[in-house]
Amino acid sequence: MNERVKIFLDGDLLERYLMDATSPMESKEVEHYIEKYPEVKKTYIELQENLEEYATSYAVPAPLELKESILKQIQSKPKPKASTPILAITACAATILFGIMTFMIWRQNQELLNDRRLTTELIEDLNEDIVSNRETLQSVEEQFMILNNSSTEKYVLRGNTKARKLETVAYVNMLEKKSYVHVVALPELPDDQVYQMWAGVDGHMVPLDILKITKENLVEIPYEERMASLNITIEPKGGSQEATVDNLVANISF
Repeated sequence: MNERVKIFLDGDLLERYLMDATSPMESKEVEHYIEKYPEVKKTYIELQENLEEYATSYAVPAPLELKESILKQIQSKPKPKASTPILAITACAATILFGIMTFMIWRQNQELLNDRRLTTELIEDLNEDIVSNRETLQSVEEQFMILNNSSTEKYVLRGNTKARKLETVAYVNMLEKKSYVHVVALPELPDDQVYQMWAGVDGHMVPLDILKITKENLVEIPYEERMASLNITIEPKGGSQEATVDNLVANISF
């Protein structure tokens, strides 16, 4: 058996999937294994049949033979007593007791499954946070190295009369082929307009990115070879592929 399949079957995902106690991501994983591996599909079918048999066994009424036996005993007595036959009372009590025990066991299993599901979700969230923090840390370290590199040039773009309060700082490292932008301030625009940054390359304006205020201090933007200038224009919402030169609000050459 495939080691990966063995590890999967040794876990409890399949059982929890049958009990509808898996997260959407876990359900997709189980369905993938069922579809791809015949041994997993076989185990799934067996578990499903066992569960159905288990549920059905406690849902059926008392056997017909037992009912007929009780009726015969009642009818065979010439003068039946007013009280309920002891056998019937015993059968009813046993059925009720068995039902209560079955329910208690089922509820305990549900609580255990819920506890395991919550634990699994907490572990998944923790792993996601660890991965996210690691990626963030790597990104910050990379930015720090670029900003403190002697080859990195800093350019401050300030708005003209069309956007007096606009201020953006760009960092360009031509050796590392990296460029970042820190949007300090952007004057408000109508909902159907945006600020867009462009690189001047061989006399043409190449679109880089739409500018916006973000919680990150630095945002990486595409680096263009032979970049000789940076420019900011006002464009329709969604950005443009060709710069609207008449709406130029800031530029700097280097």
